[in-house]
Amino acid sequence: MSAVPSDTEHSYLDDASSSTSSASSYDSDCSYDESDSQVMAVNENKQSHLRLLGMQSRSTCGYCGTVDGSRFLAMRAIRLTCDDYQTLIDRGWRRAGSLLYLTDHSDACCAYYTIRCHALGHVLSTSDKKLLRRIRRHLSPAVTTYNDVSDPLVPRVCEIERGGDLEVRLEPASFSEEKFGVFEKYQVAVHDDQEVSRQGFRRFLCDSPLLFQPLAQAADQDVLPMSGLGSYHQCYYVGGRLAAVGVLDILPSCVSSVYLFYDPEFSHLSLGTFSALREIALVRQLHQQCSLPNLQYYYMGYYIPSCPKMTYKGRWRPADLLDLYTFKWIPIDRCLERIARYPVFCTFDPDVDKLAITRDRKDQVLDVVPAISPELLTPEQQRRALEQMEVLVDIGGLFGAPRRIASVSGSQLTLISD
Repeated sequence: MSAVPSDTEHSYLDDASSSTSSASSYDSDCSYDESDSQVMAVNENKQSHLRLLGMQSRSTCGYCGTVDGSRFLAMRAIRLTCDDYQTLIDRGWRRAGSLLYLTDHSDACCAYYTIRCHALGHVLSTSDKKLLRRIRRHLSPAVTTYNDVSDPLVPRVCEIERGGDLEVRLEPASFSEEKFGVFEKYQVAVHDDQEVSRQGFRRFLCDSPLLFQPLAQAADQDVLPMSGLGSYHQCYYVGGRLAAVGVLDILPSCVSSVYLFYDPEFSHLSLGTFSALREIALVRQLHQQCSLPNLQYYYMGYYIPSCPKMTYKGRWRPADLLDLYTFKWIPIDRCLERIARYPVFCTFDPDVDKLAITRDRKDQVLDVVPAISPELLTPEQQRRALEQMEVLVDIGGLFGAPRRIASVSGSQLTLISD
């Protein structure tokens, strides 16, 4: 594996991102065992099954362009419960298809901070209101006013869909030629990717290791078609044509954005920004109508201070960044003060103010006081890091050892990861 999987490509800025993520690169970087898909299809075991792949080699960073960029720890998810993935994502992990990865923050060219928006407390900004009005006017020329756009509640946002030619459908993550056609056009136009494959598209954005988790109480089928947690596609149709697809994971506490791709012919509609507002609205919808009181957050992937095209995620407030030293969520305004002092990577806890990494212009570590690294955590901190997760790790085949599945605790996984 030679390249770090890019973070959520949501195209919120509605133009080409600095990320070089693509399905073809995912194909080449991540080996895939067909037996894995068979396990996913027939195994009734509801426990997570992860294969630890270990620390991966460095490669060129898609965000800052550093040739010898970051390393990352990787696991292959054969199957993954929604609860376990919520635990992992709340400790800095992300998924690309069935690959789970965590950047080695103690020696990285860029700082990666998981960001989440408090969807229930979100209020539309002036620019968001203007966008909603512009989309409504474009889709419904006869309608010249849009009342009460200051209220971000779902019914207000959904009026855009009912008032014109825009239809939004939430459906299970699945492959279709229509979706692949839009994805191919997007990859070529936005990422200059000339090697788009159906197989890569399936693995990257359709196949998911998440085990479907039915809701205790049936949901409104118009809101959540499968009535449960798992991976979905939110499809945007304009005039009956598929214009964009948002790939989402609906988890116990959040809606997590995995990827968004759109037909470049509709780029004038700023569907990247609109889809973010619509996904915030989806969180509110699920919270209010589907008996999911804990589902309150919208996860946008990584906030990367050194990459201007990834800092826009902080515009949707209130928002928090994850402190990977304490595993606490800290309001973003407090974090930005620390980031200004320690631009490479830092903790936001004032009690450990010296815990940061700084580099010189040659990307050499100058001051590690100490580096935030698993071996520097106390045993109690190690146990707390992943104490809620129980996973199965396939350790067969190493050094000729017989193949077997071992059940390990979260604290053991932390030590294995180190």
